[in-house]
Amino acid sequence: MPKFYFEEDLMGHRGAPIIHKFPIAAAQTLVAGDLVFLSSGQVTIAGASTASVLGIMAEDVTTPDAGTLVAVQVAAPGYVYRATADADATSHVLATKKYDINATTQTVDVGDNANGCIIILELADSTTNVRIMFTEFDLGCVN
Repeated sequence: MPKFYFEEDLMGHRGAPIIHKFPIAAAQTLVAGDLVFLSSGQVTIAGASTASVLGIMAEDVTTPDAGTLVAVQVAAPGYVYRATADADATSHVLATKKYDINATTQTVDVGDNANGCIIILELADSTTNVRIMFTEFDLGCVN
């Protein structure tokens, strides 16, 4: 299962999200489902303190040349994603809109609620399987 994947929008539509090609930064190895953001106009894997997101990788890439176009599912307001929390998320549902990503595992870091852009909407199949939304976007802003 991908680390992050589109589930539906808030209206209940489950159609595919918009996929667009963006230039990638040098020395990036990414897999479908990785959370990414734009750094100096190029796709980069999200890490700790990622304050806004571009979206979710839609393809696997292994160290392409900088500037190579890669497919990304573009994150947008109202899109709901399934993700994994790095610990029990029960007490973190709707607690803050600033959860961060665990850079090592590409999971929602429930122990870090500063400088992130993830809100946990609800638990899904377990206490670590969560439905989330992003609150800040590289291609626009909700706030």
